[in-house]
Formats: sequence, structure tokens, C-alpha cells
Amino acid sequence: MADMTATISVKVEGPVGLDDPQELLEELGQVTGLAWRLEPVGRDGTLDGGLAVTMLQAVLGGAVGAAVQAATQLAVDNWRRRRLDPPPVIVVVRPPEPPQDPPPPARPDGPDTPEGS
Repeated sequence: MADMTATISVKVEGPVGLDDPQELLEELGQVTGLAWRLEPVGRDGTLDGGLAVTMLQAVLGGAVGAAVQAATQLAVDNWRRRRLDPPPVIVVVRPPEPPQDPPPPARPDGPDTPEGS
């Protein structure tokens, strides 16, 4: 059976304060009603000005609706508006994988099959 889950990811690129990712995580959960998880994927220390990447991700059963995408974008926009120097944020929606067709049945091509008769 095909995996009918979709994912929606919010990628924050750049230095953020210690509480900023958690604040965005909570806001996304409130606005979308989804369970989001936080994954720091870049450098932890941002004091040296290095690029830090934080990924927030939610998994949905079925297709990602336009309402969920809009709610996610709204939460991100509100969060960025409260920042003095907001980092770039990318929202990525990965729809569920389409169902795979089963392989065709094997054809009987044995010696019992008449050829040209």
C-alpha cells in the first residue's frame, strides 16, 4: 500500500535567537493544528555569524490542503514581522507519493503454449 502522508517543512536560514525556533514551532502548531517537530540541521553556534539552518516539519495524513499551506505561511509571516532582522524562511510542501501500480501478471510462455498454430 502506498504511503499517503504529506509533509510540510519550514526552513529558517540564518542566525536566530535561542527562543526563536521554539516560538515559531508553537505558533505553527496553534495556527495549523498540526504536530510540528524541530530539527536543527545547521551550525548551533550563531555568535560567529555562521549560517545556521533550522527545520520545522509536520506530517499530514493525505494531501496537504490549501488551508494548511495558507495557515503555515501566515504563521511564518507573523513570526518574521516580529523580528528586527528576520532570517529567510522557505516553506516546502511535499505531497503524498502517488500509489504504485502493481506489476502486470506473468505471461505463460512455456512449452505448452502453441506457437503459430
